[in-house]
Amino acid sequence: MNDPRMGRKAIKGKRSTTVEQTVDYDLDNAFELFYNVKRAEGMRDRTLADYKTHWRYFREWTDEKYPDIRLREVTQSVLREYVMYMANGRTKYEGVDNRVLAGVTLSPSTVSIRLRTLRTMFNFWSRERMLDVNPASNLKPPRKDEEEKETFTDEQIRLLLMAPDTNTFAGMRDQTLIYLLADSGLRIAEALNLTTEHFDVKSRTITLPASMNKNRRPREVPVSLEVIRMIFELINENKSYFDTDHIFITNYGEPLKADHFRKRLNQYAVNTGLSGKIQVSPHRFRDYFCTNYLLNGGDVFTLRRIVAHADIKTTQGYVKVSNEQIRQQHTQFSPITNLGMHKIVNRRKY
Repeated sequence: MNDPRMGRKAIKGKRSTTVEQTVDYDLDNAFELFYNVKRAEGMRDRTLADYKTHWRYFREWTDEKYPDIRLREVTQSVLREYVMYMANGRTKYEGVDNRVLAGVTLSPSTVSIRLRTLRTMFNFWSRERMLDVNPASNLKPPRKDEEEKETFTDEQIRLLLMAPDTNTFAGMRDQTLIYLLADSGLRIAEALNLTTEHFDVKSRTITLPASMNKNRRPREVPVSLEVIRMIFELINENKSYFDTDHIFITNYGEPLKADHFRKRLNQYAVNTGLSGKIQVSPHRFRDYFCTNYLLNGGDVFTLRRIVAHADIKTTQGYVKVSNEQIRQQHTQFSPITNLGMHKIVNRRKY
């Protein structure tokens, strides 16, 4: 006879000891969580600013198309609709005061960048189990035609190098900076943050710490002897008037800003007649360095180390051969030419 005080036996597997609660997040609350985590992880300020900007564009669209939509309600079809809107419907600079260009839609590159940001966010929310299904997992950016990178010619570089008035401090500084950018492939932000401690005269290199590199890895950038001399002439000029370790400074001794240099560069383009013929910007010197490094016999892997490309495909994009070089290579390596068939053809004429 069973003792009633023993109670009922437990039936294994029939009940769970934990209860999983599902939270349906508001979109902006979900973004705040994502943003704060990325900031705590040490994400760069520029990347964080891009996150905010791209999120604002997405929220403006959802407020109009899907007001009050919540995180779990954002499906793959919703995101595809947003991608189609960016690719076909959104006017460039739409929503920016005095900058609307009617009929000009976003470029495929811009759409891809904004979609990549959204994928990063939804991947985070999926890993944090804030979503059951990641709606961005299979989204692909719109295809785009590959275009050859436009870069300076040697003659255009010569014109820009001679454009600054080196009788002035600003002109001397600008010319030195142009020489450095074309000789090293440095990004403009990297160059403008240089101080005297980054230069090693004996090895003719610039040593960039991890904090100054986009990929957060230290690297050494070789510089030609001529440019090193120009740099130290500028350093001596700086020390004659200012107490600063920065290389590129304004007439008032403050660190030179990228926007200020861009404005002066645009003026040099106007003065030399290059304006309208090619886009003149600091990054064009990086393109020029990479392209000519490879054309002059440098290898892709060494170039990648110098300019710190995260992906080897970016470096390979600078493999550029002119039509004249193609003709010369064909003349030299054509199998028919090497067979000596032109001699037989010449005999047939007589």
